[in-house]
Amino acid sequence: MPEKTRPFSLALAVIAVMGSAFAGVSSAEAASQVYNPCQRLSAGQVKYSSFGSNRVTFATAESRESNRVTITGCVRSGNQYIQEWQDWGYAGLKGFAPPGLTWEDTYKSPSGSYSVTEALGRSNPGTALAYHTVNSNSRWGGEYGSTYNQYFEGRGGPSDENLYTYMNQGYYEQAAVINYNRQPDMPVTQGASYAIFLHAGRTTSAGCISTSLEVVNRFLRSNRPGDRIIMGAVDDVFTPHSSDPFGAVMEKYAQSGGPAGRLGSPTSSETGGLKDGGAFQNFQGGAIIWSPGTGARFSWGATRDKWASTGFENGPLGYPTTDEVGGLKGGGVYQVYQGGVIMYSPASGARLSSFGPIRDKWAETGFENGVLGYPVSDVITGLRNGGSYQAYQHGGIFSSPATGTYAITHGINGKWRAQGAENGPLGYPTTDEVHGIKDGGSWQGFEGGAIMFSPASGAAISTGVIRDKWASTGFENGRMGYPTTDVVTGLKEGGSFQNYQGGSILHTPAHGAHLSIGAIRTIWASLGFEHGRMGYLTTDEYPVPGGVAQDYQGGVITAGRWGVFPVPGATADEFKANTWLGTATTGANPGKDGGTWQGFEKGVIMWSPASGAHISFGPLRDAWSQHGYENGALGYPTSDALDMNSGVYQTYQGGIIFWSPSTAGHALLADYTKKYNDVDGGGILGFPTSGRVNGLKEGGSYQNFQWGALISNPVVGVRVSVGKTREAWAATGFEHGKLGYPTTDNYVTADGSTVQDYQGGRITVTRDGTTKIEYGVPAPAATVAPEAAGPTPTSGTQAPSTETSPAPAAIPTPDRSSPAPTAIPTPDPSSPTPTATSTKDP
Repeated sequence: MPEKTRPFSLALAVIAVMGSAFAGVSSAEAASQVYNPCQRLSAGQVKYSSFGSNRVTFATAESRESNRVTITGCVRSGNQYIQEWQDWGYAGLKGFAPPGLTWEDTYKSPSGSYSVTEALGRSNPGTALAYHTVNSNSRWGGEYGSTYNQYFEGRGGPSDENLYTYMNQGYYEQAAVINYNRQPDMPVTQGASYAIFLHAGRTTSAGCISTSLEVVNRFLRSNRPGDRIIMGAVDDVFTPHSSDPFGAVMEKYAQSGGPAGRLGSPTSSETGGLKDGGAFQNFQGGAIIWSPGTGARFSWGATRDKWASTGFENGPLGYPTTDEVGGLKGGGVYQVYQGGVIMYSPASGARLSSFGPIRDKWAETGFENGVLGYPVSDVITGLRNGGSYQAYQHGGIFSSPATGTYAITHGINGKWRAQGAENGPLGYPTTDEVHGIKDGGSWQGFEGGAIMFSPASGAAISTGVIRDKWASTGFENGRMGYPTTDVVTGLKEGGSFQNYQGGSILHTPAHGAHLSIGAIRTIWASLGFEHGRMGYLTTDEYPVPGGVAQDYQGGVITAGRWGVFPVPGATADEFKANTWLGTATTGANPGKDGGTWQGFEKGVIMWSPASGAHISFGPLRDAWSQHGYENGALGYPTSDALDMNSGVYQTYQGGIIFWSPSTAGHALLADYTKKYNDVDGGGILGFPTSGRVNGLKEGGSYQNFQWGALISNPVVGVRVSVGKTREAWAATGFEHGKLGYPTTDNYVTADGSTVQDYQGGRITVTRDGTTKIEYGVPAPAATVAPEAAGPTPTSGTQAPSTETSPAPAAIPTPDRSSPAPTAIPTPDPSSPTPTATSTKDP
């Protein structure tokens, strides 16, 4: 330390003039002087330890304010001390300071037990102590610095005592150095007084003990290094309570600082007979506990109170095995016992940390410096399935035989407790909290699920089938992110849901667990979630051309470049079977007869109560549009597009539309449709090559096909015109010739000829190919069978039907798994359109 200059020495100050004025002054409450200190020391009734030294010298005053002392020399004999001599002298001008440090300028002597190891004076009287022969350069350090309270030789400073001067004045003829505020008794504290001697020349001083030269010489000749002087007021030195002066309790008490330490003065005698041969002594500030197995330990404050509540050494903790250890986080302390540890902090109080799995787990977390902090409860047992737990500032530790021992920290602990802790659906923890996941999150596993936490989403419970579904998406690393709510139950039809950062997961017993996300979820929400017309979702989103779709109990919702649209009812059923249509491009729009239509990327689904839901797309739809869609003669479609030979067809309420690459698209209306079906039109006539042409003679009409035509008028009905009979009829001028309209289809006679009757005659084609035309009303011919004409159709192909003219049972049902009709070739606009039947008179 830097040196500090003070004006004059206060150690001795040789207050001879004032000394007589203060000599013998005592407090009104002064105690009686003790004249048998050696006996009291032997009885263990001295507050300060002798440390087992061979000689102990007492210098005691009746009160702290008294500066007159009785000085007694004691020598050890076995386990007791015998008085050798007694005299009197003076202490500091103002008596003794209370136990503890004595500061300069107080004119008080320190109280306590101090060793003697050095001496000084004119000449060595025969002492075993380290002796300094005083000369003109002898000084005792009073200046702050390295020589403070030390002997040295040199010029010195203003506050350093000139030992040579005081010796020649008769005071330091002989002196023993009392090791107050210096080694080996204590470290030097600058300013806590210096030059405390037992010296010759009875006079008051700034803090020394003075007596006759004869007594000092006797002291020097008999004392050895380490012998002690005990000094102070009677009440500060002696106690009515006894202890073993050479025992472990007294030794421990001395380590605490005796009456100047935390324990203060004894309040009981040392008491033995405790469990396992233990003993204790109580003090103002606590107690000292000793047993052969644990040694002597301090017991005080909140940790002692807690130990008391457990039954002291007779309780589960047994004896302390350490003193209280301080300096912990937040002002905390702990003390170890045979059966556990008591932890204390001002914020958490004193708590028992029992040895076992819970304490071991706490140790893993870093004790009080870890995430849990200090315990705020003792270990609590009697939980479900033999479990136990201990609460901490920022969580808890739970243990059960079946699941092990795990810590639950702040954010997750609150959520777990809110659901009923170990008695709730989650049960006991099965893992510690796992940190280091996305966005600063963490999770912890439990018997019944997990709790997920992130700073952004908070803590949420993750359990059951919804958790399984979330797991399939990649947990928090998937598109759903963290859960933002717990699982919510009690929904309609036994449903439940859980919200996530990226959407929601819904579950019903009937349909399982599915994701509800993005724009489709927004539309579903606008429709009333599961209480709306769409009901619960029944699938996750799945890709379709142009976007994604998701199925619901009441339909489908699609999302694509045209927007997000619900697809309801039967329209949705048709879409689910034909997802090649792609996303919806419109909502459902009203149509004729209570029907609806809805546009999609690759077509339209038409629906009405009478016709059901069917797809309309491509050239078939183009042909239908020419007839006015559902408002025209064809009405609503009654089937989807069906394959036939190299083309396709679609049935409608009022007819059929056919298309092939070579013929384009043409419609058959109801009466022609019936005829077409009755004669196996697909095999006999092929695809239509024109639309129906009206305005013929006598209200007639016709429609051309690949291998013939259908001809009709109100009188003869609808007739088939094919093959060589058609060629011959054409030569007569069709319906404008003499033959007029056909009245029958082709039929085969008994001789194998093909015959067709007309209004004005008959055409016969013999087996050898000869054609014969007969005019006039023909006689009935012997019919064998109707003639087949035209190319042989593809095996198994049948003609279509309409609602008003039922299709033959042999017409195949469309294969839902067949490739999308987009694979059907688009008609080549350059293909020639069949020429209309000539109506010229031959």
